[in-house]
Amino acid sequence: MDTSSLIIMAIGAVLIAVGVPLFSIGRYLSAPEDKKKQKARGIKVIGIFWMAVGVLIYIGVLIFRVFKVI
Repeated sequence: MDTSSLIIMAIGAVLIAVGVPLFSIGRYLSAPEDKKKQKARGIKVIGIFWMAVGVLIYIGVLIFRVFKVI
């Protein structure tokens, strides 16, 4: 895979990462009042999942850099 393909894939991943939470928030804001509490719980779960994935990626990068230097 060449560099330009990797850059395009990275741009796509960023757009997906931005789009999913925005879509969830949009669904929450357009819901009736009685369903907002249920949708808010789902948004919290999605947010926790995205934060956990981000933390794991950063930990993976840091570990890779530490072992690459040694």
